[in-house]
Amino acid sequence: MELSVIISSSNHDVNCLNRTLTGYANQKFKDFELILAGLTPNEGMKDLLKSFSPFLPSIKILKPAKNMAAVLNQAIQLSEADYLVFTKSNCIPRKDFLEIHQQRKEETFFLAGGQFKLTPSIYQGLELEHIEHQTCFELKWLKKQGLKFSLKNQQLSKNKIKSNIINALLPGKATWNPHNVSCWKKDLLEINGFDEELLTEADQARDLCQRLQNNDIKGIKVHFNAICLHLNQQDMQKPADFAIHPAPLKTIRTGKPAWTNYGIYKGQPVRIPYTELDQG
Repeated sequence: MELSVIISSSNHDVNCLNRTLTGYANQKFKDFELILAGLTPNEGMKDLLKSFSPFLPSIKILKPAKNMAAVLNQAIQLSEADYLVFTKSNCIPRKDFLEIHQQRKEETFFLAGGQFKLTPSIYQGLELEHIEHQTCFELKWLKKQGLKFSLKNQQLSKNKIKSNIINALLPGKATWNPHNVSCWKKDLLEINGFDEELLTEADQARDLCQRLQNNDIKGIKVHFNAICLHLNQQDMQKPADFAIHPAPLKTIRTGKPAWTNYGIYKGQPVRIPYTELDQG
């Protein structure tokens, strides 16, 4: 098994999951397993997962825990591959998504990919055939569905040279994006995974990224190479009193620690050499 794809599945919409699984069944790179983290499947979902068994023979399910960090830590331990890809159940991967993560992986680095957000109106018109034929990744089709002009539309370019140049010109450092990011399993074990004491996914992601960097694991931007469509259903169901500005992130611990006491291995106050950890 070359890759383990860990999908945060807090979204329990059958149609949404169907689109996501269709995207993975359509991948050019085939040697991977799927781990649905945080999913409590109902009968409809069980039937859906069964229908994909000929195309996606390795699908594991982890039920919800106290928060997403806890489920992701379980998924890291459960994964069979040495290299892990993290995404969400409302993201559809382009057919070269896993191929790019596999080709671009590099020791002492994690890869930060891109997400192309769809408006509710475009999302509602998306059919499975559009994923199977990759129509939904074509700018021509998206513009017909109402996509507005933006420089971000260049994310969907298939020109590798152009994508590499744009990635190099993007300002800022690569950060941990829960919708599209990949990392070596050993690098996550060496910092004890996600901190389960942090309350929000945003805090958990930012803290993990900081601790990876503290452990000399840097990020590489592949925003314009590894692409997934983000079906942002939250925008469709946003309440009228939703705050315009999100709450500020919880302050991350001071200093430059890499290890957390509240991760995969509970009660371990100091980092353990990777060779001594259970790698299964």
